[in-house]
Amino acid sequence: MFIGHYGPAVFDTQRGHGEPLVTLWQGFLAVQAMDLLWSILTILGIEGAGSVVDGVPLFNIPWSHSLVTSLLLALFCGGLFRALKPSAGMRGFWVIAGLVFSHWFLDLIVHRPDLPLYPGSDVMFGFSLWNFPVMAYVLEMGLMAAGFLFWQKVTRAKSPKYNIAIWCLFLFMAVLQAAVVLMPGLAVKAGTFDMSDGLQGRTLGFATLTIFCLFAAIVAWIEKGRPSKFS
Repeated sequence: MFIGHYGPAVFDTQRGHGEPLVTLWQGFLAVQAMDLLWSILTILGIEGAGSVVDGVPLFNIPWSHSLVTSLLLALFCGGLFRALKPSAGMRGFWVIAGLVFSHWFLDLIVHRPDLPLYPGSDVMFGFSLWNFPVMAYVLEMGLMAAGFLFWQKVTRAKSPKYNIAIWCLFLFMAVLQAAVVLMPGLAVKAGTFDMSDGLQGRTLGFATLTIFCLFAAIVAWIEKGRPSKFS
């Protein structure tokens, strides 16, 4: 999963009826913590795009996307957030931990079996919704649309440009999702997929890291112009 991960970032235990515990840019980074780790490991040459097995692409993600790693990373990020923002208390800890772990749960739905139980494990998870690329695309963009609609509902735009900005960002995400996930998925079904056509190695790692940071920065800008209605 790619863009769909951002849907849960909008929700915490107070957004919608009080000042949020977690800013949205922090939520955007939290839900992508596993992919941020993957980007760094890809830059270092430890993980990467993976390989094609029997015509099906599988990611090389033994460290960043194992179930054990996701749990440990969720606890670490939750603890780090609480240390940096003590006022959030244990509620803030669990919100961040839940957002981080949501990445693995959503990946479980779409990934083919390339999510290991622990690094080096032969036990792999993945329900393979990516075998149905259009359905997977609708799911991911549906999660994103639901999140953005909720965000728009519980915030107040300082000017119309911040209403426009939300949906310009959504459109950009929809196009990127189509290019990065939908079109390759359709190529897999057609038997024409070639992994070498895409980015590889450090270039792939730097590109994904840049995209994740760019999304967080754009959302931080929009968020400044859309304060909570409950502030």
